[in-house]
Amino acid sequence: MHMKLLNSVCPISLLVLAVAGCGLFKPAANTNAAANMEAATPSPSSTPLSGVGKIDLPAPETVVQALYKAHDAQKSPFFQSKDRALVDKYFSKQLADLIWKDATTHTSDVGAIDGDPLYDAQDVEIKDFKIGTGKIDEKNEKKATVNVTFTNFGEPKTIRFEMSAGTESWKIDNIVYGTSGSLLKWLKEANKPADQPSGSVSGVFEGKYNVGTTSCTVKKVGQNYAVRWAKGKGVEIFKPTLDALAFNADTKDGGVNSFSFDDENYSTGTFYRADGKTFPVSRVN
Repeated sequence: MHMKLLNSVCPISLLVLAVAGCGLFKPAANTNAAANMEAATPSPSSTPLSGVGKIDLPAPETVVQALYKAHDAQKSPFFQSKDRALVDKYFSKQLADLIWKDATTHTSDVGAIDGDPLYDAQDVEIKDFKIGTGKIDEKNEKKATVNVTFTNFGEPKTIRFEMSAGTESWKIDNIVYGTSGSLLKWLKEANKPADQPSGSVSGVFEGKYNVGTTSCTVKKVGQNYAVRWAKGKGVEIFKPTLDALAFNADTKDGGVNSFSFDDENYSTGTFYRADGKTFPVSRVN
């Protein structure tokens, strides 16, 4: 049909072009199809880290997404004692060791984790579930946080995943539940010696601390803690939470600043500013 149309328009010269054109149209169609396929399948985001080698790591939230997907598929790393590699796939060594120990050594019906660690609840009716974009620490590019938000039986909830960069992917260092504590704290409490009361602390949150590039002085006032920053005026009042290693202060615009410590001497930890930025905390000796 193409030949008849060309002959009616022009002589032999157009016939040559038509034959050549037939050879060009076929690969062009294949190229467009491949382009459409690539457009429909976006490449996964990655986080280039200069301090972690030359390869790019997948974005930190992809690990959290994979963990929830495995949970929904009944392939969770929790509550199983057959596959240690499954635990190591998602968690950094300290937390992975504690999860595995709890799963393989507890003698009661349940271990230290007595609910769903991904929802901080025993019964769930989850709606409005969302995994946020990972935020890499501006001061330490090997650290990041990922917030997961949802409602459970109508109550809004935010869970924070604290992460660090591994050699091939991000790993989860801790899962922080707010006032109900954190996964790392629960597991550490379960591993305390029998003669050390649960919830006891051996240090005090008081004295001078370095927080990122600034510092502060902490003084206990009644049941709360007055924090005076080296840069700034006035005093910020931090209140203890149900997590013995965390202290929160409400900001004027409705946000929350928080100190979260790694150890019971309150010597190192992280400061979570209300705007989402995090800063390393260390006691000044």
